[in-house]
Amino acid sequence: MPNRSNRLFFTAFIILLALIFIASGLLAAALNISGVAFVQFSDGTVMLGEWERAAAARPPVRPPVSIPAVTVPSVSPAWKEPGGTLTFSEIYKKNVQSVTVILSESQYGGGAGTGIVVSGDGYIVTNNHVVENAREITVILHNGVEYSARLIGADRISDLAVLKIRADGLSPAEFGNSDAMEHGDSVAAIGNPLGLELRSTITTGVISGVNRDITLEDSSGDITMTVLQTNCAVNPGNSGGPLLNQYGQVIGIISSKIMGSASQTVEGLGFAIPSNTAVPLVEQLIENGYIAGRPALGISVDTTYTEAVAQFYGLPAGVRVTGVNENSDAYTKGLQPNDIITHINGIAVAGIGEVNDIKNEHAAGDVLRLTVYRLGGTMTIDVMLMEEGSLR
Repeated sequence: MPNRSNRLFFTAFIILLALIFIASGLLAAALNISGVAFVQFSDGTVMLGEWERAAAARPPVRPPVSIPAVTVPSVSPAWKEPGGTLTFSEIYKKNVQSVTVILSESQYGGGAGTGIVVSGDGYIVTNNHVVENAREITVILHNGVEYSARLIGADRISDLAVLKIRADGLSPAEFGNSDAMEHGDSVAAIGNPLGLELRSTITTGVISGVNRDITLEDSSGDITMTVLQTNCAVNPGNSGGPLLNQYGQVIGIISSKIMGSASQTVEGLGFAIPSNTAVPLVEQLIENGYIAGRPALGISVDTTYTEAVAQFYGLPAGVRVTGVNENSDAYTKGLQPNDIITHINGIAVAGIGEVNDIKNEHAAGDVLRLTVYRLGGTMTIDVMLMEEGSLR
């Protein structure tokens, strides 16, 4: 009798083990089929997601392997082997020390952009629109050190500006030949999209177009530029940063992008000033503080004076002068604040953009005939265009 009882107990035990084994197998299979996992993000949010089907084919997890300590050499490696190209990671490492944050403060508020170190003793290039009208400019290097910057020179037509900080031993970027770029060539952009929080971001893409003519609008009139086009992601804050070729050389300075609208979605249309255009201009800005030969009338105008305003006050349409530079020929010839310029060389003008369009077709030293309305009467004044740098 005891033997039979023992046999029954043993049989029941075996059956129980089998049931447990089968149940655990079914549970594992169920979990494998569902492929569900919880993922926790840095902000603490928990999200329910699916593993890829390829997860089933993953090799078993190996035990951790101890990695010996690596000593970083004090001498930078040779980034560019003869005829060789760099990975995007190598491009980033080569250039990130040469990319800065640019912060500007003006009466209109603050702004942020990107700069490129062009010399070891503190010269930095950026876009003119990043620092235009700035009362205070701050440069932040990649290591986080901040410097107050002085504006050496700026040029609205090329959208370039040069800053100077009191620093030595900086890492200047290497400039390449933008004329060698072709459609489809790989490029990378490094900059500070949306300001400080995302500083030193790298995005990658290709050259989408070369020798693109684009027209930019601002309060001083339209500007036509010949640029490189790229599909690298660029955003506000990237302006003034480098566009780099596959050797880690600067072949463009990011300047603008085409934005979408409520009725039109636009992606991947960024533009950069070619290095072969920028470098000679940067050298002039460093040497002279301005670009030689740029024509200027030497006047400031009221941009709120529109045709509707003129009609309301019973005045002629035109450009209302608010100031005249004392070093200009316009000042010598008697042009005054509150004068309204209605025509230039017989062509009607109704805004500063039209004035600049006519002016930019001429050179410093050329004479323009202005038709001017003053105190109910009209007169003509012949004014010689000045070199912009002479009016500073």
